[in-house]
Amino acid sequence: MGQEQKEYTWQLVAKMLAGEASEQELDELRQLLRSNPDLHYPLQTIAGLWSQSGPAEQKQAEEAFSRHLDRMASLSIDYDTTNPDATEAPRRRSPRRLLVAAAAVAILTISGFILYRPQPDKKAVIAQAATQTNEVTTRNGSRTSLYLPDGTRVWLNAASHIVYNKDFGKTDREVNLSGEAFFDVAHDPAKPFVIHAARIDIKVLGTSFNVKSYPADKTTETVLIRGSIEVAIRNRTNKKIILKPNEKLVIDNDDSATLRRHIATHLATSPAEHSPVTILRPTYEHTTGTMVETSWVDNKLIFQDMRFGNLAKDMERWYGVSIAFARPELEQLQFTGSFQQETIRQALDALRLTATFNYTISGNQINIYEK
Repeated sequence: MGQEQKEYTWQLVAKMLAGEASEQELDELRQLLRSNPDLHYPLQTIAGLWSQSGPAEQKQAEEAFSRHLDRMASLSIDYDTTNPDATEAPRRRSPRRLLVAAAAVAILTISGFILYRPQPDKKAVIAQAATQTNEVTTRNGSRTSLYLPDGTRVWLNAASHIVYNKDFGKTDREVNLSGEAFFDVAHDPAKPFVIHAARIDIKVLGTSFNVKSYPADKTTETVLIRGSIEVAIRNRTNKKIILKPNEKLVIDNDDSATLRRHIATHLATSPAEHSPVTILRPTYEHTTGTMVETSWVDNKLIFQDMRFGNLAKDMERWYGVSIAFARPELEQLQFTGSFQQETIRQALDALRLTATFNYTISGNQINIYEK
């Protein structure tokens, strides 16, 4: 995306936040976000700042804006003092609008400058092993983010585990992942970044992408946002796939299950020719254009036409609960929607608006049964 297009995109964002965007401009913004999915995270950050309300948040916004002005001054960024509106704006606009505008300016003008860095989740467990590795683990119901020694940023989803050597970045850059993580990899052609998951190995130079590799899931998924990655599939020494931006790789974790399905459905190809590997396009939410596969990075759980059985697994990780079904037929119910700040009870009540089921909650145990 060129500089002019970036500026125009953030002008549309400012209009949207201020409630001044036309329907045509909103449609145009959705299209721009579809074409540039790496903008989703900074947009969510600014939207979060904009939505602050109440006296305490107002004061926090004012203080944050003052700190931003100090940073801008230290970077010798000139403001247009010849424009009368430039000096009058602070008196006319609310601190929240000023903070959002400042954040947009920083994103447009300062490459790599971090305005907003969320603190790691307090529930995350960070273990400094006495031997040769560092480990970061999240429990069900928690997420966190961290920076690796080379500057690579990692967002770690619930029930996930990442391990890397203490000398990471000196001779090589390799990590082991169990669970789900979003990587924004620092560019270093001399030291490729390698991720080892249960089913795949991913090799990159500098890019951003999502990897979902939970041991209990039936598939392993990789979604590429920008750059290029090489995916090597375990137990298939000659099987390497180069993934392009806006592509999603789905790999069946159980080859025997794939073969059974192949035989059961009487496919025309022979079992030897069948491959449990599929390349798809990522899924986008219809109303906002948000990429479903990476929405968790923005603390949002989005699902579209998802079976209740699969959604239950995501909800278990998201809310830190355990969900059991009284009858297998209930797992086949399909849902479309999203959760962000809802409690588990509110989420289940929302699902019941479109399907017939009931539930009980006892501590962290949830039982789903027929109404």
